[in-house]
Amino acid sequence: MKKTKITALTLLIMLVISFMLPSAQASAAATLEVKATAGISGKAKYQSVVPLQVTVKNNGADFSGDMAINSANSYEAASAMVVPIDIAAGEEKTFTFYLDGLADYSYSETDLFAFYEGSIEKGKKIAYKGTKRLQSNFLDPSSTFIYTLTDKSDRLSAFLRLSTFVAQSNVEVFNINQLKDYTFPEDSQGLAMANVIVVDEVAIADLSQKQQESLLKWVQDGGTLLLGAADQIDATAGVLKDYLPLSLSQEMTSISAEALTKLSGGGIFTQPISVYAAKTNEGSLPVLTENNAVLAAKKAVGSGEVIQTAFSLGDQPLSSMDGYAALIAKMIDVQSISQQGMMRQGQSPFDQISYELRNINELFPSFEVSVGYMLIVIILYILIIGPILYFVLKKMDKREHAWWVIPSISIVLSIVLFIVGAKDRIVQPQVQQSAFYKVNEDSSVNGYYVESILTNRSGDFVVNADKNTTAVALRSYNNFTGTMGALHESSYIKENANGSTLTLRDLSYWSVQSFAGKSSAQNIGKMDIDITLKNEKLSGTVKNNFPFALKDVTLISGVKEVKLGDIEANGTLQVDKELKTTVLQKPSSFNSYNYSYPSTKDEVDPMRIERMKTMALPLVENDRQPILTAWTDQAIVGVELETSANMSPITMLVQPFKGKVELSGPFTMKRNNFNYTLAPLSASGYYEKIDEELNQWYLSDGLYEVTMAMPDQFMDAVQSLNELTISNKDVKRMQLSIWNNETNLYESLVDTKQVFSDNISKYFNQDGELRIEIKYGPDPSGEQTKLPDIELKGVAK
Repeated sequence: MKKTKITALTLLIMLVISFMLPSAQASAAATLEVKATAGISGKAKYQSVVPLQVTVKNNGADFSGDMAINSANSYEAASAMVVPIDIAAGEEKTFTFYLDGLADYSYSETDLFAFYEGSIEKGKKIAYKGTKRLQSNFLDPSSTFIYTLTDKSDRLSAFLRLSTFVAQSNVEVFNINQLKDYTFPEDSQGLAMANVIVVDEVAIADLSQKQQESLLKWVQDGGTLLLGAADQIDATAGVLKDYLPLSLSQEMTSISAEALTKLSGGGIFTQPISVYAAKTNEGSLPVLTENNAVLAAKKAVGSGEVIQTAFSLGDQPLSSMDGYAALIAKMIDVQSISQQGMMRQGQSPFDQISYELRNINELFPSFEVSVGYMLIVIILYILIIGPILYFVLKKMDKREHAWWVIPSISIVLSIVLFIVGAKDRIVQPQVQQSAFYKVNEDSSVNGYYVESILTNRSGDFVVNADKNTTAVALRSYNNFTGTMGALHESSYIKENANGSTLTLRDLSYWSVQSFAGKSSAQNIGKMDIDITLKNEKLSGTVKNNFPFALKDVTLISGVKEVKLGDIEANGTLQVDKELKTTVLQKPSSFNSYNYSYPSTKDEVDPMRIERMKTMALPLVENDRQPILTAWTDQAIVGVELETSANMSPITMLVQPFKGKVELSGPFTMKRNNFNYTLAPLSASGYYEKIDEELNQWYLSDGLYEVTMAMPDQFMDAVQSLNELTISNKDVKRMQLSIWNNETNLYESLVDTKQVFSDNISKYFNQDGELRIEIKYGPDPSGEQTKLPDIELKGVAK
């Protein structure tokens, strides 16, 4: 008995030890310590590429394996980043990564990092200590980040005051070459958070070749580079030499304080400044001019631009004068820049793609079942199993075999029907791709895409993306319950020499999974557009320089659309169409959600095309020009499924152009012919554009300025302006004042409809813009309002 008790006690002790061992091993395995920070100077921007600095210390044995970073791009787009790391025992290493977006919506309680010995595919997961959640100051996507390259930050202190011109968002200024432990990146992703980069008395040529190329790529991808005047600028501009908007001479001239006040729209200047005599280079446009002197010009580079000034950005007395910030805001259009990358205010491009395009893109033709086909099959089956089989067996005198013949025929027919109906799904996966791009003047394109896979098997699917394309998985609705496991368990991204790979893990048989991304390409082609509007008729030519045919080429101006036709590759289309309007202008946009859904497979592609056209308009919002749209069934996006697939791509292209307008005799310009831009002037000011076509807006109480701009080059065709009418549609809540460019003061508008007929040109600046200040409120109702209406009459040359 005693021996039995001892044996039982021994077994109990061994059992307890066996339960303790895994815990002890797990504890012993936690030898990696991790510290991570995101952004720059502790600040990061949601929905932007974010630099992540990770320091890993190894307190145990040598580690060689994969590190997964479980960070979501946005609410709808989420894939982990996986990178291989090797850390010897006792070693500490610091890595810099670039996350393609950063979001935290508390849908997962998993750790930010995960470590696998060997590899994530077959390795063993080990524990770590340290950072489980990122602690950083994450700012709204509309925040404007300005990076400066200057030897003395005090020279550019005026940039800190730009926040007063974008009251709805933050303006953050980072003097990056003066930050501790900061190195100018060799990858353009390291600059992606910046909206503007300012170079002041620093030679770009002193950067390494890779650093210069990363700066150029950042501009091509949509950045704004502001370059101040300096001696020998051609030599110091490095790889950007060929993209300079101005040629500077050694001759100097002076610009008066009064001229600077007028140029800035009312900024306070007390002294004149010295500027280089300059002329614009080919392909550039003046930004600031005084008489015949060009003070600043810009040149498009890809989807971005280089702005160059004829004066030093940080020299006295300009840098210390109060009006300098207003001049900068005018020069770089800081209000428009704050909205770059936001397809709809407050919403990431990936979220909008998921909400408005993904559901259509995931409809495959093989999903549709023909009711007529099914009825025919059922009728034939009944006829075969019933009277036909009966007469055949009766004639053969084998009716007793019906018990096995009928099931056999049913099984064979079922197999045949399955093979015929599912042949497209069995052989290979099916892929549908919807992409929309802006076409740039230099024949490059940039935009977004979504791609959906209908699987023909279960397991992992791998997507390869080139260096100019990103790919991130969109969340699967069938398992989106609000809380999810670690991102790397569903999808992850690995970078390589040629770009990156996206692995979609454990997809089900005959399931649909979508992914999306940004994409760009150089030297693809463009349309040569030579179109003139005269007497409400469009005439001219459109040449297709793309290596593929363009379908449904359409001109969009304001709220009007005119279909021009199809163009073969390298073909030319003759234009001769009516357009009932006075001017050519940028497309009107408004916030609307399209909830319509195709009822047949024939409606799917037209709806894909229409959705993409709507989503592409924000890409050309800041160009403020009429556009041509067209689509092609050729794939441009640099992504490819690792296995062969049945591909169905549709690519939408939008290209701004400078429309020519030939006016004759009297003309009338109405509200829809002007481009409206609204900017809050008070911290409490908040606005939302409900419908631009109907002029419906929401405003909170506060002070605003609305700029009403004529289409580009319109004033060149005007002989005289005879009558200006400003109407206040909401006189109970709105007080208006108009800016006088001669007195540099606002003049109150007291009447509901105020008509000016004397010296009207004083209300329009050199860019054809009229400015009205709005004092809105008090408004206890919270109802929508209408901005001031405008009507302008004149005579053409």
